[in-house]
Amino acid sequence: RATARLHPLPLLVGALFATYYHLLVAPAPSYYQSLFLSLGSNDTAAAHLRALTVRPHLAGTEANALAADHVVSTLSSLSFPTRVTPYEVLLSYPVGRSLSLSAPGRDATAFALVQDTYPGDPYAAASAEVVPTFLAYAASGSAAAEVVYANYGRREDYAYLASRGVNVTGKVALARYGKVYRGDIVKNARDAGAAAAVIFTDPKDYTPGKAFPDGPWMPPTGVQVGSTFKGVGDPTTPMWASSEGCERVSVAKAMSTHDMPGIPALPVSGRDGEEILRLVGGDVAPEDWQGGDGAPVYRLGPGPAVLNLTYTGNETIATIQNVISVIEGKEEPDRYVILGNHRDAWTFGAADPNSGTAALLELAQRLSKLQNKGWRPRRTIILCNWDAEEYGLMLVCLVLELTHQPLLNLMSCSSRRVKRFKIRIMEQKVCMTCGWLLIVL
Repeated sequence: RATARLHPLPLLVGALFATYYHLLVAPAPSYYQSLFLSLGSNDTAAAHLRALTVRPHLAGTEANALAADHVVSTLSSLSFPTRVTPYEVLLSYPVGRSLSLSAPGRDATAFALVQDTYPGDPYAAASAEVVPTFLAYAASGSAAAEVVYANYGRREDYAYLASRGVNVTGKVALARYGKVYRGDIVKNARDAGAAAAVIFTDPKDYTPGKAFPDGPWMPPTGVQVGSTFKGVGDPTTPMWASSEGCERVSVAKAMSTHDMPGIPALPVSGRDGEEILRLVGGDVAPEDWQGGDGAPVYRLGPGPAVLNLTYTGNETIATIQNVISVIEGKEEPDRYVILGNHRDAWTFGAADPNSGTAALLELAQRLSKLQNKGWRPRRTIILCNWDAEEYGLMLVCLVLELTHQPLLNLMSCSSRRVKRFKIRIMEQKVCMTCGWLLIVL
């Protein structure tokens, strides 16, 4: 029988063509890297930042939906498959709050609980849309009791107070920001028996130089707002996605878990915090519990200063929107590089998070230009813009819903089904300043 033979000439021609293409036609990786860095400009990123921060845009508000529209329109214009995935989640908003200070022989002083604008502020009108200062998910209620100063509100701080014979039970705990998460500050106050908690921004830690607008540091009436929820994801859907028609626990049950603060709490400015401490008596606090230059002497209490605190919150199911855009990989399309950040902000969010969102959109535009030059990523790149991160609701295994079926199944599954999957996270990077998250799967 005749034996079939492969003629060597076609193989040689094919090999030579492949070599010619890779050496002379196909751009080297360094070409695309240089091209990527040369594309775009700071002007386009600045334009995105301006569009995203023209109004305060708290999660669940109309202003934040408009910010999402800007992200969607930008990504869609680049011909990347883009989708908006809405979720119904439990968010928290302030309805009413008040705080007054009194002491024997002294008239009560009601705190305004307002952050002042500065003369000539071009955004003063838009600032009227900023949500009043509050701590999300704090329990609604009232407390009127003597003040105990608890330093940073850590467990060891309450242990020290107990060692000094200072009883926190039924009192209003006054602590300063720093060292630990604000949710832990309130939780530790609750565990120590406090009836309520007040957290102030100590100038010692947050105004070491010139205050805004003369410098970058916290002004005297500046207040840090934020969430006190210690869990992750939607509190009414613990460990499963908040998809349409899903099972939920009741709002009352969600608010009664150990991940919630459980007592009324308010944030106040450094100026208000120092005014309270001027009326607190008792033993002098240790040196490392004291404030900075010009601050009053910090004492432990309790009393004679009395705080009368009232807070009413509205915990309600609201709609949030996650924006997902996909750039299909060429060689390993089922492996993913997830790159994104959140969009929502307590106020305008120029630094956190929308400096990151503007950079994300600039990055997407440059990747689109690279694709027009023939580039394709090795792995699939997933660009994400999450919502409600400030409330503690951004969790990749909970809120990402992707067009790729394996991840779609994973991100929409219950906690029981999650255990059947194994995802190897090769690398994870987080930027706390701009809210960026990078995950390589």
